[in-house]
Amino acid sequence: MGIESPTASAYIKHHLQNLTYGQHPDGTWGLAHDAKEAADMGFWAIHVDTMAVSIALGILFLWLFRKAAKKISTDTPSGLQNFVELMVEFVD
Repeated sequence: MGIESPTASAYIKHHLQNLTYGQHPDGTWGLAHDAKEAADMGFWAIHVDTMAVSIALGILFLWLFRKAAKKISTDTPSGLQNFVELMVEFVD
C-alpha cells in the first residue's frame, strides 16, 4: 500500500485553483469542490478569493490616498504625498 506522490502539474491543479462560487448544473448554489465543477458553473461563477483580495487592495488604496489627502501641504510635501503624486503621474 504505497502512497503515490503527485506530479508537479497534478499538485498545481489540485491545490492552486480559485475558490469558486456559483450555480451548479442541478440549479443549486454553492462552492465548487474541484476544477470540473468550477468549469461547469460557467462564466458567471465568482472567484471568492480573487474578489476578497481585490476588495482588500481597494480599501488599502482608498485609506492610503485619504491619509495623504488629509496631510497635504504645498509648503513641504511629505514622503507619502510625493509617493501619491508619483503614482498619479505614473498612471497618467
